[in-house]
Amino acid sequence: MAATETSVSPAVESVVPACMFAPDPGCAEDSPGAEYSDAGDNQNGEAEDHLDLTSKFALVSPTGEQYECLQKQLRERIEEGCGETIYVVGVGTDGGDYGLDERDMEASVATVQSLCEQVDADLILLRERTETAGHVHDYLIRRRVGEADFLEVRVAVVGNVDAGKSTLLGVLTHGELDNGRGFARQKLFRHKHEMESGRTSSVGNDILGFDQEGQVVNKPDSHGGSLDWTKICERSSKVITFIDLAGHEKYLKTTVFGMTGHLPDFCMLMVGSNAGIIGMTKEHLGLALALNVPVFVVVTKIDMCPANILQGNENLSSCYRSFINSICGIVLISNNLQN
Repeated sequence: MAATETSVSPAVESVVPACMFAPDPGCAEDSPGAEYSDAGDNQNGEAEDHLDLTSKFALVSPTGEQYECLQKQLRERIEEGCGETIYVVGVGTDGGDYGLDERDMEASVATVQSLCEQVDADLILLRERTETAGHVHDYLIRRRVGEADFLEVRVAVVGNVDAGKSTLLGVLTHGELDNGRGFARQKLFRHKHEMESGRTSSVGNDILGFDQEGQVVNKPDSHGGSLDWTKICERSSKVITFIDLAGHEKYLKTTVFGMTGHLPDFCMLMVGSNAGIIGMTKEHLGLALALNVPVFVVVTKIDMCPANILQGNENLSSCYRSFINSICGIVLISNNLQN
């Protein structure tokens, strides 16, 4: 499984609803302008008093005040996203059909490019797709950083023993699939007994770097297979630091130390689909929630899971409702399927 930050396949649906990234209506209440109809023209040929910035046509031809409002919204979203945000062009939150024709899409993208220049950010196309009323483009907007600086995101990896934590990190950071006999996880282990048992007993760290275009810069050494952290950081505008924690109950204190001592931004809870939620899974989830760390779930070994169980993702999500107010994002992966 090759580690990539972006996806250009239009067949893949976003885990998060696209309408969540549409222009925020916060500044639209006092912004005068012309409201667009489905055809993109002013209704009744007359200018309206207000332009609803939740419309998918909000970016087509904004006035000066509307442009300033959109720029303010973009700055706020970048700040909330710790230097980056997802921006969807062609989607509104007003209940209208998704999609724009080519002319309106070109005008909207030009507006977004201008906004990015004003806030000193890069605009990166993630994917293009076709919806009911036309085209929809998903963009990653990332604040430009200096050559000597980069954005860092820390992700703690927890879950029950044998869920595949170290194997997944080895594949992500080294860009090579596992051979089914522990090849990938050997790159992260530090002690001899870890290599012999295949179980993590200490806090491990590895990094995954991305350049300004969202491409992975990790290039393991051709001889030893190790990563040069210095070179990765020099060429990266964003670095994800993975904190590999022990899953066995015997090493719970070590896991607690890793969670409290490294101050992770996110927690990746891994669940093996062949075993389910067993052992230390709930304890690790409770620890992350007690520390107010956002959690997302990765379900591994889906090729070993019966189809009827794999399709019942609702059951998996319901198991967390006693701990989490809203359902976690769930990602399904398989090494054999090269997914």
